[in-house]
Amino acid sequence: MAFRIEKAIVRGWIDNTTPGMTRGGLEIKGMERPVKILLRGNCWRDLAGTRIDFVNPHPEEQADVLEHFHGFQRGVIGDMTASKKIKAPLVTPDEIEEFELQPEDIAFGWKNALCLEWYSLVNGRVMLETTNYEIQISTHQWELDEEGERKQRQENALAMEHFMELMLTASEAQSEVKEIEGEVDEFEWEKRLRVRDTLEEAAWFLGEGPSDAEVETYEVEEVSINGREPIVQHAILTQTKALDLLGDAILDQGPRSDLALATAYIFDAVDETWPEKPLELENGYILAVLKRVLEACNSAVAACNTLSMEDDKFEDLRTHIFHLRDLIIDKSHSLRDADDSSN
Repeated sequence: MAFRIEKAIVRGWIDNTTPGMTRGGLEIKGMERPVKILLRGNCWRDLAGTRIDFVNPHPEEQADVLEHFHGFQRGVIGDMTASKKIKAPLVTPDEIEEFELQPEDIAFGWKNALCLEWYSLVNGRVMLETTNYEIQISTHQWELDEEGERKQRQENALAMEHFMELMLTASEAQSEVKEIEGEVDEFEWEKRLRVRDTLEEAAWFLGEGPSDAEVETYEVEEVSINGREPIVQHAILTQTKALDLLGDAILDQGPRSDLALATAYIFDAVDETWPEKPLELENGYILAVLKRVLEACNSAVAACNTLSMEDDKFEDLRTHIFHLRDLIIDKSHSLRDADDSSN
């Protein structure tokens, strides 16, 4: 079901002058602050490359919008056009009120409608469809031809399908999370981390991604290992050794990129768990993170197994990863033992 907001809009704008990205803002009756819009994708051909400003002559407060509509709408674009044909009254709301017209007295015909549709992280499918707004469209900064529009609609549809799958996964994961006060065990933390994963994946999907320059200059941040948790120390050494071995081949598809991603995940996860300035984290959370790190270790070992057939230096790296895995398993056992002794 769509979240329909056209009655509550006072005024707004949509800007698709940057190809692939659509931005906007809405003033909503009863809301203190404007709503910001940031969407992946392009409008239909009539609005692609333009900015459209619109005003609602008869805004009305909508209780559901005031209660549930989020102030930052980030998502993927749906159908956005000012030329959609819909059946609409041939008289204005003012004329209906002035002449006290009954439904059976109102004539209908086909009109061009302003149609703005998107799928957001928070509110799902959002829809604005009306023939009553006053609109102003800028000149085109760039244009789509008929073939370009056809491809754009296909891309929008695929993006929406992927996005909705991510949202469904997040919803399913959220439904498994229990509302528990105080500390929870590793199994409950696994569920919570699954929710975080799907939302982070959705946020990454909506983002513009790293630039080529950022990828080409990828380097390991200099991190001090003195006084750090032994797992973190070994994760730093393992990632450094992996990147030295991979060199310029770090972005090659296959086991090399698998190894780079796995060792990067291992370091990031344990560095966040045991930062230089210690944090008080629940044992259940740490155990849930360590399970994921073990999976990444297994992925790194599998990559080393393949790469060692080409270069025996990867056998030494594999040994380091096995040692790191042993450290993680020992830490997991000690954390579980601590939980058992406290119960």
